[in-house]
Amino acid sequence: MIGWLKRQVGTSGTPLPQTGSERFERKFFLPGSMVPFAAHLLAHCCPADRQYPQGTVHSVYYDTPEMDFFCDSQEGNYGRVKIRIRWYDFPAAGTTASAFLELKSKGGYAGSKQRKSFVVPAERLCGSGSDQSVLPFPVVMQGLAEFGYCPPNLLKPLIRISYRRLRFVDRLTNSRISLDWDIHSNLVRPEAGRREGSIRMEGGVIEIKGRSMDIPETLQSIRDLGTDWSRYSKYASCLEAHLEEPGSVGRHWPSGRTGLL
Repeated sequence: MIGWLKRQVGTSGTPLPQTGSERFERKFFLPGSMVPFAAHLLAHCCPADRQYPQGTVHSVYYDTPEMDFFCDSQEGNYGRVKIRIRWYDFPAAGTTASAFLELKSKGGYAGSKQRKSFVVPAERLCGSGSDQSVLPFPVVMQGLAEFGYCPPNLLKPLIRISYRRLRFVDRLTNSRISLDWDIHSNLVRPEAGRREGSIRMEGGVIEIKGRSMDIPETLQSIRDLGTDWSRYSKYASCLEAHLEEPGSVGRHWPSGRTGLL
């Protein structure tokens, strides 16, 4: 019983929310020089997503004052949770846009996601300062309660991450494939790290999301990119970069990678 309980929680003691269908995510980190070739290769292997073939993704991630979710990700704990507000592209001033409260949970390699849509004024989505609030805190907490999730501690918005994305679909397995690059971030809570502007991470990442850990047959050629499976997390990598000393070697690369790739 104790062993089972340990597998269901992270270091923060956060029970994994019981959600719907599970999916597996496989991530392949790429140096920036390989991103154009990767885009060409994926376009050759799979059709573009019909509804959202490309765009810019923005996310504000929440965490506890002790950054429990960040620590769980860094330590590779079995149970991991991410809470974020996500929206797409750049809505015109004076308009409204959809923003999504998302709860991602993982148990080992399997994960699931729940999301709820809100209509938000464009002005709330354009700032990145510490006074910027996309959704009121009670709305966030009510949404998490509807997901059946109770945070282990007080939550605060911590970091905003934006990147460009191409989306593809594997017709044989219905797997979703994305190529993300131009990843940059700003701290929403400057006291959590150093008071500096936006940090741009090096490289890009291919994400394959589906019902199996196996790479679809149509995507076997991604091995030509010379990359390997990675536990890359945009949230953990960007936040780690903000916490490190400016000028640190490899600061803008995920852990275990360097500019020599």
